[in-house]
Amino acid sequence: MWREDAKVAVSFTDQRGYPSRPPFHPPELYPELPASPVDPENRLYPWVRQTLHQLGLDEENFGTPDWNPLGHVVRPGMTVLIKPNTVRHNHPDGKDVFSIVTHASLIRPMLDYVCIALRGEGRILVGDSQMVDSRFEEAWRVTGLAPLLEWYRQHTTLPIEGLDLREVRAVRTWCGGKWGREKVQQDPRGYQVVDLGARSNYREIDPKRLRIGIANPRKTCECHSDGRHEYLFPKSVLAADAIISIPKLKTHRRAGVTLSIKGFFGLVAGRDALPHYQTGSVEEGGDEYIHPSLRKRLYSRFHDVVLTDAPNPLKLLSALGRNAIWWSRKVVPFKDNIVEAMWYGNDTIWRTLHDIAHALFYTDKNGRLCETPQRSHFCLIDGIIGGQRNGPVNPDPITPGVLLAGANPVAIDAVAASLMGFDVRVIPTIRNGLSQLSGAGDFFQDIEVVDDGRPLSMNEFLAARHLNYEPHPQWRGRLERPVGAPLPAEEAPCPC
Repeated sequence: MWREDAKVAVSFTDQRGYPSRPPFHPPELYPELPASPVDPENRLYPWVRQTLHQLGLDEENFGTPDWNPLGHVVRPGMTVLIKPNTVRHNHPDGKDVFSIVTHASLIRPMLDYVCIALRGEGRILVGDSQMVDSRFEEAWRVTGLAPLLEWYRQHTTLPIEGLDLREVRAVRTWCGGKWGREKVQQDPRGYQVVDLGARSNYREIDPKRLRIGIANPRKTCECHSDGRHEYLFPKSVLAADAIISIPKLKTHRRAGVTLSIKGFFGLVAGRDALPHYQTGSVEEGGDEYIHPSLRKRLYSRFHDVVLTDAPNPLKLLSALGRNAIWWSRKVVPFKDNIVEAMWYGNDTIWRTLHDIAHALFYTDKNGRLCETPQRSHFCLIDGIIGGQRNGPVNPDPITPGVLLAGANPVAIDAVAASLMGFDVRVIPTIRNGLSQLSGAGDFFQDIEVVDDGRPLSMNEFLAARHLNYEPHPQWRGRLERPVGAPLPAEEAPCPC
């Protein structure tokens, strides 16, 4: 699945923040761009342009009116989906929201180059499936997407749609203060079930153990039973011929990092089919927590009832029981403080992410699985402001001022995670993707890094670059890579 071009460009900019004036015009009119106003204060646009140039995209035409850097991904007549990270409308702890969401100033140049590649023929969709409790309109206003798309619609003949891809949205309920669900059917094209069947990474996993902490466990089990492994996609996603993803450079409590592959999570509508963990301790065959625990087992059972369609009085009693067990840790601590597999031993989330990626690239517009990829892909990672420690939605902001770009999702994630200072061999999402890319042996043999114009092998890059990101607390002591230390070429067992 990952055997496309594994070249990754890295640009260390001098920027530690974003321009403030939508629609984020370029600071000068470059030869390839149509006539438009300029904004001399926008210093990020040229860095995006330079990052694309570093990849050697349409090299022979760079600096001329014919330069078309995305022409290998986007062709006239295509439907192109641009997928930013707009997971939330705010930072839950009141910190910089751009440690968790993509800034629209990075979407503007990608829109410009998509339009160049389409040559007036085709359609552009900009969409994301946010957290169920996020406010879509506010998120798009905060990120600058709303004014950017409003301006763009007035200045291009190409149809441009901004889409909330969710199927459900959160509403408050009285039972335990949990979020309820209401159908919203936001995608105007509707939704399509994709069944991976034997291609799923859950084909040998007991579906009764699969959980996502915000979904009815019975529905999760139904999606992964009897040889079926069903995922609900917006039809707008399946309508796309090319995907341009613009994720953030940040940590994740279950996956270690959230970059390109994890970003595909936001292209699925139905949350019920997206397992995050397997019930029980490691000794019991699960990854929900480390040590066997009667209290945690009861906590999980009570929580399951709260999420089901049980009568409200039973749900209320279960919520009270669950909360009492949770607060009992203040008197008698648990043997470990892991809940819902928020730790380095999570052996579930990578399966979900690889399933999503496989369905995304190998499903045709009608929801049928194919043997060859059905969509092209390009990624620009926003690391101007990133998020460390308690990611993905409660991180502490960090300002590396870096951009990464490439076509291969696992290659760009391997470079980005290594740059953050992490050992990709303990990140299952990346490790298992690298094994498909390179096979046994040297994980990095097929990856080429262009670092501010210098072509480097992966180990040369590892020795030179280290951003000292702090991992999520439950990954601390497992994920960090020593400064300047290359990874050994031979295959090593995953410590998770």
